[in-house]
Amino acid sequence: MPSLEEALYFSPAIYRRVLMIIMTRFLLLTLLILPGLALAQVAAPPAPVVEAAPDPGDLSLPTPPLVPPTKGVPILPPVELPAPPATSTVAPVAATEQPLTADEAARIALQLQPDVTIANADIVAAQGQTQQARAALRPSLGFSAGYTQQESLNASTGTGGNTGGGTDPFSNNSSSGLRASATVRQLLFDFKRTRDAVRASAARERAANANLTRVQSDLVLQVKQAFYTFVQNSRLVNVNEANVKNRQDQLALAQARLNVGLGAPPDVVRALTAVADAVFNLESARNSASLSRVNLALLMGIDARTPLQTADSSEPIIATDDVNGLVNQALAQRPEVAQAQATLDAAGFGVSIARKSNAPSIGVSGSLASRGDNLSLNRSSVRATLDFSWTPFDGGLSRGLVKEAQANASIAQSELNRARQNIVSDVSQAYLNLRTAEQSVVTADAQVANAEESVRLAEGRYRAGVGTFIEVTDAQAALLTARTNRVNAVANVDKARAALSRAIGAALPTMP
Repeated sequence: MPSLEEALYFSPAIYRRVLMIIMTRFLLLTLLILPGLALAQVAAPPAPVVEAAPDPGDLSLPTPPLVPPTKGVPILPPVELPAPPATSTVAPVAATEQPLTADEAARIALQLQPDVTIANADIVAAQGQTQQARAALRPSLGFSAGYTQQESLNASTGTGGNTGGGTDPFSNNSSSGLRASATVRQLLFDFKRTRDAVRASAARERAANANLTRVQSDLVLQVKQAFYTFVQNSRLVNVNEANVKNRQDQLALAQARLNVGLGAPPDVVRALTAVADAVFNLESARNSASLSRVNLALLMGIDARTPLQTADSSEPIIATDDVNGLVNQALAQRPEVAQAQATLDAAGFGVSIARKSNAPSIGVSGSLASRGDNLSLNRSSVRATLDFSWTPFDGGLSRGLVKEAQANASIAQSELNRARQNIVSDVSQAYLNLRTAEQSVVTADAQVANAEESVRLAEGRYRAGVGTFIEVTDAQAALLTARTNRVNAVANVDKARAALSRAIGAALPTMP
């Protein structure tokens, strides 16, 4: 009888039958289980989401929703000052008829600024002092006249000392007379003390004229600096307006990609935030431009509410190859040197006057006098006088005056040295600022070109789905910075040229 292994080995039909049974049972189980699982998934309700109670000690902000807000960022109109009333006499017509250049603004300031008026008044006062000092060298003529009425009351006594007999105890004696005189005086010699006083006054007059030029030069620089600051801030308003426009376009791009199912909600939220920041920066730029316009109007001496407009203008190019030549030109032309030198000359004459304070002086005078009773002049007299005065001992007064005058001269010399040092410093700083500003313009041009290309590439990559929206926002921020830097660099060039022009003592703008 064969074994079990031999029976199985030699019976293939048995193998096939066993396999058929196993496969049949597996298929039945599969058909029974899979439909039940699918039905259970469809019919089963979603599991409820249980939110954890907030922790009282957690101060973190809640997570923002993934759905972007639908409300846009409003752009409000700029804040403007009302125009001055028609009855105002502060703002000149020339300031509002047409756009102003920097030189035109400076010319208006030279006409209307109170500082210039004060400096002109100082010149007139100095001229008056010189005229007063010079009058002592010239002859003087004086007249005097008068009428005198004199009444005298005398007591009278009778016989035996009695006042009787019906007579008046008082007698009235009256007299009247007219007098007139003319006197001429002339200084002959005082060791040139009066002439030194005239020279000192003339030196102070020259200092006052130089001070007027200095005030005008400083005012022109201040007006031009304010003018180019106003132009700079106005251009920054344009830059920020362009930035708002770009941010809005990028928001539209992010929203469009989200609508077609290619973008993400955080991109729209980020774009809205960027638009809000751009609008905020635009409002700040507008306010800065308005404030700079008010400052320019103040320096021009006109009503701060005047709606000024600026024309395209720039400072003329200054040859800066020879810095030492610029310094020498400044030392020769700057009014500060002339003012300090004139003050030093006046102080030197002051020392001479102090040393001659107790010197002798000689003068001559003559007079013609007439007198008469009642209204007639019947008695005349002529008098000539030679005056001599000298105070050899004055208790140390002259020594004190000399000491004070010498100290004033020392101060004036130090002021002259300091003025020269400041001028050299002004030229050096203006030269360095101008060169740096010119280089910054070249760098800013390259920065703007690169930033514009970066924005174009970032937006293209985002549209194609190979870049992120963060790349777009970063590229736009870099473009805003680049354009702002270029506007600032161009304005700094004009400001530096104006400063260098003032530093070398260039001519002031003249009236057309």
